[in-house]
Order: sequence, then C-alpha cells, then structure tokens
Amino acid sequence: MKKTILIFTLFAIISGTALCQSNDNIAKGINAEKLGLLDRAQGYYQQAVVDEPENAEPLLLLGKLQEKRSHLDEAITSLYQAVAINDTLAEAYEHLVYCYIENGDFDGSRSALFSGVDELMQLAERAIELNPKSASAYCSMALIYNYKKNFTNAVNWVKKALEIDPKYPRATNTLGVIYYNRGNDNDALAQFRKTLANDPDNIDAYYNLGVMYTQKNNYETAITHLRKGLQRDPKSIKLLYYLGIAYIQRGDDKKATQCYEAIIDLDSTYIPAYNRLGAVYALKGNYDEAIAYHQKASRINPKNTDAYKCLGQVYTDKGDYVKALRSYQKAVAINDRDHETYCLIAKLYAKQGNSTRETASYKKAAKLGNKEAQAWMVSKGQAW
Repeated sequence: MKKTILIFTLFAIISGTALCQSNDNIAKGINAEKLGLLDRAQGYYQQAVVDEPENAEPLLLLGKLQEKRSHLDEAITSLYQAVAINDTLAEAYEHLVYCYIENGDFDGSRSALFSGVDELMQLAERAIELNPKSASAYCSMALIYNYKKNFTNAVNWVKKALEIDPKYPRATNTLGVIYYNRGNDNDALAQFRKTLANDPDNIDAYYNLGVMYTQKNNYETAITHLRKGLQRDPKSIKLLYYLGIAYIQRGDDKKATQCYEAIIDLDSTYIPAYNRLGAVYALKGNYDEAIAYHQKASRINPKNTDAYKCLGQVYTDKGDYVKALRSYQKAVAINDRDHETYCLIAKLYAKQGNSTRETASYKKAAKLGNKEAQAWMVSKGQAW
C-alpha cells in the first residue's frame, strides 16, 4: 500500500512539475511576443506543448502566432491539434477558419487535413455555435459564401457581423471583397476606403487595394497602396509579398527580389519568399539558382508541397524530366488531393509524348475538381 501511495505521489510531483514548466513557458512566450521576439515566443510555446501535450492553450497561442507570421500551413496544423484536444474552444475554430481563407484553401487542395468547402463551412458554423457574438466567424462565413458565388448570403453574413460591431474593420473589408467578386468595383473601393477610415492601420485593406489594382494592370496605383501600408507596418510580410508580385507584373524583377529578400531578413523560415525568389530566377533562365531556393524551401519544411511543385516546374523548363517527375511525385506523396500537381504531371508527360499517362494524370486532376483538367478531358471527348 505504501509503495502504491509513493508511486502516485511521485507521479503527481512529476506531473505538477511538467504543468509548472508549461505555464512558465506560456508566460515567457506571451512576454516575448509582446516584445516582438517572435522566434523566442514560438520556441516557448512549442516547449509548452511538449511539457503538456494534452493542454490546448499553448497550441492555440502557437497557432495564433504562426498566423501572425503568415505561416498559415503551420498555424492550421497547430489549431487543428488544439480543437482535437478541446472541441469547445471557439477562438481556435475562429482562427482555423480564418487561416484556411487567408491561405485561399476552399477546395482542400492545399491541405490533407480537410475535404473542402463544406467542411470549412462546418468549422465556421461550429465557431458561431460556440460564440454567437463572434463577428470574425460571421465574416469567415461570408467569405465562404463569396467563394461559392452566393453573394446574397455572403452580404447577409457580413451584415450580422456589422450588427455586432458597426465599425468592425474585417466586416467592411470583407464586404469590399464580396463586391469586387460580384463585379462592383466602385463599391469595393468604397468599402476598402471605409475600412481605412475606421482603422488607418488596417493592413488587409491596403493589401486588397494592392491586389485589386494589380489585377487591373494598374501597377503604379497598386504599388502606392502597398507601400502606404508598409509605412504603417514596415514588417508586414503580407504586404511585402504582394508588393513583390506587383513589381514582377510591372516587369521590375530587381525590386521584386528586394521584397522577397526583405521578407527573409525578417523571417528566415518564410517558405513562400524562397519559392518566389526561385520563380524569379527561373524566369531569367537561371535554373541552378532557382533550384537552390526551392530546395531551401523544402529543407525548411519537407512537407511543403509548393516547394516540390516549383522544383518540378524548374526541372521541366531545364529539360530534366526525370528530376521533374520525382519532384512532383514527392508533392503527391504529401498531398494526393492537390489537383494542380496532377495537371503539372500531365503537362510533363505531354512533353515526353506519353499520351496514356498524360490522360491518366488529367483524369485524376479532373476528378479532384480542376477546371483546366476538366476542360482538357471534354476537348478529348472523355469522361472523368
């Protein structure tokens, strides 16, 4: 009996020590984050997860920090783990849906963690169920309906968010996105400007103005808005990243490169910047330099499919079809539902004159909802 008590006492001491360590690391992480020491903050949160793996709090904090750093894939993983531990954590659901939307992943092709827009809607519904006053969750629901081109419902969900907070910046910004997708450009611009009037530091509004004008080939105006946003927040990876795209579209590879190098100076683990640099060098025909950047991205996160897809494209352009196929196969091994990869494989087989495998790859992509692949199959008179 004494031995049993001793064992339980020892277990309690060990567990209590782990709990204290976890709480201590959470406190250190929060403090480091306030001081702008994001690498240290992330390290503390990660250690807190190790110390107490059944506690959802450090996973939520880690996911929110990864979201802030635009590490959206990593944030999604952390937040999913948080809700797996505590499925009543409304804030985790809110941020999880937000990250999927920011990542542009509505069909599930970028993530093996969920099946598509219907499941994304269920996550948003769960967030609202747990917190009916969550204006953020209402905005996420609006953007899901916007993706489905159900603009009436999309606007209605934004109105619900505005009933909670009439000046909520994300709501007016979301309304601008809906109007833009509906083809009401002037109304969209008005909402983005309204967002900035209520919140002059709102990065999303500057970003959306930059995207909108870039897509209209009005690069100078796009660059002006993005740079205005960077005056508010010089460390905004989101703004720097799209400013690089605007410069590429304008034909200024040098300034685009400077944007992506600036991102890496701010965050040496930001994978999209390496892949963009690789793409810039590939366009110049500097394939070896391009490959080096994409390989760096794959080393930072060996499960990042974008790095392998980019490598496949560079090897294809270089004429090394064997390495191209290996790269695409690595991407498929990570996420076998990414229809874009199957399209790239199909195009590679087309270059090799392998019509059987070209058709099979397009068929896989078409089954997963890829519009280009579906159009190709129709043009060949084939079903999928």
